[in-house]
Amino acid sequence: MGTGVAESGGISGLLGSDSESPVEGTVSETSTPLDPTAAALAAEAAKSNPELAERASAYFVKQSRLVEIQTEHLHEQRAVNLQLLKLKRFDERLRVALRLFVILVATVIGIGALILIRDAIEDHGLVVEAFSVPPDLVGDGLSGEVVATRFLDKLQAMQTATTSERPADSYQYNWGSDIKVEIPETGVSLREFSKLLRDRFGHANHITGEVIRTPAGIAVTARFGDATPATFTGPEVDFDELARKAAEAVYRTSQPYRFAQFLFQHGRSAESLEVISDLATNGPLTERGWAYTLWGTLDVNVSADLDTARKHCLKGLSYSGASTVPAEICLVGAETWSGHDEKAFQYSVPLELHSQENSPGISKVFFESNRLIAQGWLETITGDLQKSAKDWTLVESAPEFLGSAKLAPALAASAYAVNHDPEAGRKIAATLEPDDDRSLLKLDAIWAFSALPTYWIAAASADWPAALTDAKVCDAWLDAHTPTDKLFGQMRVVWIQPLVALAMAKTGDVAGAEALISATPLDCYLCARVRGQIAAIQRDWPTAERWFAEAVRQAPSLPFAYSEWGSILISKGDTSDALAKFTAAHEHGPHFADALKGWGDALARQGKWSLALAKYDEALEYGPNWMELKAAREAAAKQKT
Repeated sequence: MGTGVAESGGISGLLGSDSESPVEGTVSETSTPLDPTAAALAAEAAKSNPELAERASAYFVKQSRLVEIQTEHLHEQRAVNLQLLKLKRFDERLRVALRLFVILVATVIGIGALILIRDAIEDHGLVVEAFSVPPDLVGDGLSGEVVATRFLDKLQAMQTATTSERPADSYQYNWGSDIKVEIPETGVSLREFSKLLRDRFGHANHITGEVIRTPAGIAVTARFGDATPATFTGPEVDFDELARKAAEAVYRTSQPYRFAQFLFQHGRSAESLEVISDLATNGPLTERGWAYTLWGTLDVNVSADLDTARKHCLKGLSYSGASTVPAEICLVGAETWSGHDEKAFQYSVPLELHSQENSPGISKVFFESNRLIAQGWLETITGDLQKSAKDWTLVESAPEFLGSAKLAPALAASAYAVNHDPEAGRKIAATLEPDDDRSLLKLDAIWAFSALPTYWIAAASADWPAALTDAKVCDAWLDAHTPTDKLFGQMRVVWIQPLVALAMAKTGDVAGAEALISATPLDCYLCARVRGQIAAIQRDWPTAERWFAEAVRQAPSLPFAYSEWGSILISKGDTSDALAKFTAAHEHGPHFADALKGWGDALARQGKWSLALAKYDEALEYGPNWMELKAAREAAAKQKT
């Protein structure tokens, strides 16, 4: 069997020949792997054939070497393959990172473009483009950019100097604080791209203009939208003044309501009336409610034409919207300075309610200030003086609006004093300058308030000569300024002169008091009350009662005349009728300490000490520092025991 294999060439074929042996250290492409069966047969045959054994041994050595070489080659190939695999993975990661980077860049660009488009759509600002200017002026440093910048300075100064109850976005043409000079650029830039978007999608208002030479100097022209351009001429040295006039013309065209407020707040009342009346009658419907209201306010504060003011304010009130609160304020002012306290009260009730609602058409500063003012005012005119005094102190910490922060402590001091706490009023008044009430009169006129701390502190301290002096000082100041502000004359006859007359009567000059009060209007609530008090000082009970009855008729919803009437009835010994009057006063002013004390006094006169003590205790809740009230309670307590 072994010979058969050898003879057939199987063993020789298996072991090969020298000529076919591969070069050492290489791997033959034609070499075949060792067949395990043939190798076994060769090993068996070699046992009996030395030559074959030698050849088999040599062959197996070569095969072992070949296996080593192949194994080494595989290790090297594996290392190469691993390196190639790492490079492939790195390449794939790099490709992914590059794609992510491209996506990120595209996203950023897309978001940036969307932001630019959004900003362009929401752009309601004002753009002042560089003015056209003659070359010689440019050589003198007055370039188109400089002219635009100085024009813009004037516009911004006016806007900053205007106090308004309206937020910027409530105006038909609103640019708020977003006003800027735009300088032309060459080439393509982000700024130019943004400008293209704003021009395409935005709602910005553009101002253009030019400066030209004239025989008299220069002419400055400003253009706003489709409005008729405004041109102002003068010497070159007056350029700033010409730029100011041009800026005012743009301000009037673009925001007439705010411009009218600017004019009024800076002493140009006649111009203000002209602007606002035109807006009310010819302006867009969205502006007419505001315009009629401001027109009525100017009727009050400029011309003291209170009848016309009512008509305009009621017209403003007929337009629904955020102008409701200013219209009600306007009506309160018109009625207050007419001496019509009942009507002022009737408008004050809804005003206080509406002032607590934060309307989007009302500025935050005005809302925060006015909601406290409206509350304090209603408390004052209904006799809740302890509460109003505290609320006025809160107004001082609220955002400042048209002198409200200055007026608030004066109102608080007055409220404390009228509520028979002169010491508390005096502490607050010590922070005010000067020590008389003249400096408050202009603010009193604007707000239709009655802040006279010096007068009321003196009156509460029974220092009527000091009260008389202060009232006369105020009257003289109003008289001197009436030629320039007609409202001051109206304030004199329905407010200051009645207080002067009361102080005169209290200091013994009854005849002078009667002469002065007789010149005041008959339909004036305070005037009627003072007439009654002057008559009571003379113990002219029928006249006093007649005037208090008239005061009650004029203002049936207010507690003051009822309470004062009850006091004179006690003085004449009519405690039953006095109780009726104090009861009515308490119904209309449940926190009015005077009515409760008077009620207690009437009960004490009837010997009803327990009931009197109860009323005195209730009065002390609202007048805790009223010394006369404390003394009355102490006396009643002794009588009870």
